[in-house]
Amino acid sequence: NTLVVFVSDNGPHEEGNHKVDFLTVTGDLRGKKRDLYEGGIRTPFLAKWPGKIMPGSISDHISSFWDYMPTFCELAGIPAPDDTDGISFVAAMTGDDEAQEKHPHLYWEFYEAGGKQAIRKGNWKGVRLDVRKGEPYFELYDLSTDPSEKNNIAEQHPDIVMEMLRIMDKSHVEIPEISLWHN
Repeated sequence: NTLVVFVSDNGPHEEGNHKVDFLTVTGDLRGKKRDLYEGGIRTPFLAKWPGKIMPGSISDHISSFWDYMPTFCELAGIPAPDDTDGISFVAAMTGDDEAQEKHPHLYWEFYEAGGKQAIRKGNWKGVRLDVRKGEPYFELYDLSTDPSEKNNIAEQHPDIVMEMLRIMDKSHVEIPEISLWHN
C-alpha cells in the first residue's frame, strides 16, 4: 500500500564549496543548480509501489516539479487545485502511457545571473540568457541528438527560435518586485 519516491528538484549545487565536477553526478549533461540546461533541471524520479508500478519499468514521460501536487492529489483521491500548471503523471507511473496527459511545453525562468528563460517542447530546448542585461542571447538544442546541449543550432532553425520566443513571452508572468526584464 506504500508508494516510495526518490526525487530532486534541481541538479547539483556549488553552495558550501561543493565541487560539481568532482563526482560528475550529471554525467554528460551540461549545467548545475540555477542553470536552465539539462544538468540543472533534469533530475531522477525513482518510484516503488508494489502491485502498481512494474519493477524495472522506465517511462519517457517528461514532467516537472509542478506536476507532483496534481499527482499526489490524484493518488489521495482529491481534486487538484484549478490554479496549477501541473498535470498528474499517475498513468505514466503505472505504465498506461496511452492515457497519460502531456504538457504542450515546459517553461522555466530564473532572475539571477542576468536572467534566464528556457522552454522544452518535444525534443526542442530553447534557452534565452542575459535577459536582464538588455541584450538576450538565444540558444536552441535538439535533445534527441544532443542531450548534452553542446551544439547551439539556433541559426539553422529560425522558425523554431521564433516559436520558442513566442512561447517564452506568453508564459512569462511579470512580477514587479522581481522583474525579469529590469535590473
